[in-house]
Amino acid sequence: MIYDQFFGFREEPFGVTPDPKFLYLSKKHEDALAHLNFGLSENRGFVMLTGEVGSGKTTLIRYLLDNLGADKHTSLIINPMFDPFELLKLINHDFGVVCTGNTQKDHLDALNNFLLEGFSKNEKAVLVIDEAQELSLECLEFIRLLSNLETHTKKLFQVILVGQPELKRLVESEPLSQLNQRIAVRYHLGPLDLDDTIIYINHRLKIAGGGMITFPVKGIKVIYRHSRGIPRLINLACDRALLMAYSEGKVKIDAKMVRQSIRDLGFLPQRERTRLLVPLTAGILLSLFIIILAYSTLSKEENYLEKVGNMLRGIKTVGDFFISDGIYMVSKPELSEAACFLNLLNTWGEKNLKTDGDLKKDIEMRGYSLYRAGANLDSAIRLNLPCILNLRHNNQTKLVVLRWVVGKDVMLIDPVEGKNILHLSAFKSSVTDITLIYKNRYNSKDKIQMVQKRLKELGMYNQQITGKLSAATKKALMRFQQRKGIAVTGGLNDETAIILSNDKGTPHLIPE
Repeated sequence: MIYDQFFGFREEPFGVTPDPKFLYLSKKHEDALAHLNFGLSENRGFVMLTGEVGSGKTTLIRYLLDNLGADKHTSLIINPMFDPFELLKLINHDFGVVCTGNTQKDHLDALNNFLLEGFSKNEKAVLVIDEAQELSLECLEFIRLLSNLETHTKKLFQVILVGQPELKRLVESEPLSQLNQRIAVRYHLGPLDLDDTIIYINHRLKIAGGGMITFPVKGIKVIYRHSRGIPRLINLACDRALLMAYSEGKVKIDAKMVRQSIRDLGFLPQRERTRLLVPLTAGILLSLFIIILAYSTLSKEENYLEKVGNMLRGIKTVGDFFISDGIYMVSKPELSEAACFLNLLNTWGEKNLKTDGDLKKDIEMRGYSLYRAGANLDSAIRLNLPCILNLRHNNQTKLVVLRWVVGKDVMLIDPVEGKNILHLSAFKSSVTDITLIYKNRYNSKDKIQMVQKRLKELGMYNQQITGKLSAATKKALMRFQQRKGIAVTGGLNDETAIILSNDKGTPHLIPE
């Protein structure tokens, strides 16, 4: 860091990388470490560690792995966004397992042989998956099945799942009940208290070389109040204060500098501001305006989309939008609807739109249509697409994106609060409006011909492909609509077009 030499530091004292050397073992961190060691020493199979973003989970895990001993084989997965086979290959690579075959069975057999050989030598294998809340349901179920690799008396390897609070809600959901039953040891790592925050800051200064700098207690209280004891946010505030002191040529930090640093960082009391913020780029904001402009051609939705566009007029956007946990979030609730549109488009892989100057043409070429599905959540779920929900409770309106549904459990993306996994009954009665986008593949001149081909593929139409809405075609459409639980009209209405368009590459609401 630019100020290290100025203050006499050997290295950066408040970096955000998880360096075990800087680990401060507060009482909560000691308890977490004790739970992890207990789970491993007692061969309990699955262990789960949860905590807010920036609470020190990854640093603690790296400290644990550094001190496991030579008789342990370890695999640390820090980016779990793989399919099961890719995950298996990565685990084998970390363990040093050589596999000559190319199939999943080959890799499973190679892993099993490796684990059995290690067991015969009294060696242990530990798999740690960080950011485990990002694992797909398919991968989580695969990991549960991997844990079946065992002898008559002992598990051949142990799994530590590390993640944000969403992980706890995820494993407690209905589709993962079997995995939930196997997690024998759990610990939630809470934030530091004020006393620990004082010790934590001085601890990091000492590890970095001490230097000539100190933080006043009054300033630390300000940091604690706005960071709420989250180590990563404490680091950000201290780093900014040191940079400010350096820029002013001062070797003493006062409370005024700390308060200014907090203002510069834009810390807010919402829980999700504990995440490391990444400002939304101008390109993304431009994309939002492109989308709104293009959709305004849909006369049915003109007033609605005009309202969305008006939300940004006269509002300071710098610092209001940020990316956290892979989703677009806002610091001002009035921008929620705009952020929800970005999150909805993000599920389709639309991050930045490229144009040749004709914005309307750019969007139309992508084939998007917008559909308002009323307030019937069951009907919207049958359409099987992510959608924006307008929720009303106690005369207050809230906008969220419904991302997936598994059984009676759902994931909601709230641009103010982040991701949440809830039971349908918790909010179903509060839904007042539902909006979704889809790629209408049946809006061309030969749409009836395309419908006939699709229905024939589904075994619901056995006549010639004529391109005409014949009686046989209507009957086939009615059978299709009845099977899908939507209005039986015999025509190509919006709901029918949406479901027929849900082919490969479409972001489904219900995991397949």
